[in-house]
Amino acid sequence: MPETDTDLTTLSRSRYAMLRTYRRDGTPVDTPMWFTLSGRTMLLRTKIGPKTRRLQAHSDVEVAICDHRGERVGTFRPGRARLLTGEAAERANTALHRRYGWQYNILPMVRIPGVTSVHRDLPLREKLRRATHRTLWPDSAMVAIEL
Repeated sequence: MPETDTDLTTLSRSRYAMLRTYRRDGTPVDTPMWFTLSGRTMLLRTKIGPKTRRLQAHSDVEVAICDHRGERVGTFRPGRARLLTGEAAERANTALHRRYGWQYNILPMVRIPGVTSVHRDLPLREKLRRATHRTLWPDSAMVAIEL
C-alpha cells in the first residue's frame, strides 16, 4: 500500500518511530528511535554496531509510530535505509538537534528505567564533552530511510 501525505504528516507529529531491521536469518529486530523527516526521507542517529551492520547487509526496513518504550501505535511502512557520511551526515545530525533540542545530546547518556540508553556507561568527562558539542559523535552513524 503506497504511503500518502497524510501518513507522512502523522509520522512527522510523532516523537518516536519503531525501526525494524532484519538479521541475516530474517528475524526482525525492533528499536524505538528519535527521527526527523526531510520530505519522504526519515533521518535518524544510531550507535555503530549490530544495527549498522544489519542495515549494510539488508537495507530493506520497516518503520511505524511508537512511544518511547517501543509500544507500536501505527502500522509498519516499508523503507530502504542507507548510512550517511560526511556533510550529509552532519546535516542530518543538525536536523535532529533542531527537532529534539538539548534532549538530543543528553538523554542517550542518562539511565532511564525501562529505556535502553546506549551511551549511559561513558565516563563522565566524555559525557560532558558530548553534551556540549553539536557534531556527530565518533561512535554514531546517521541513517537515511527512503519511505
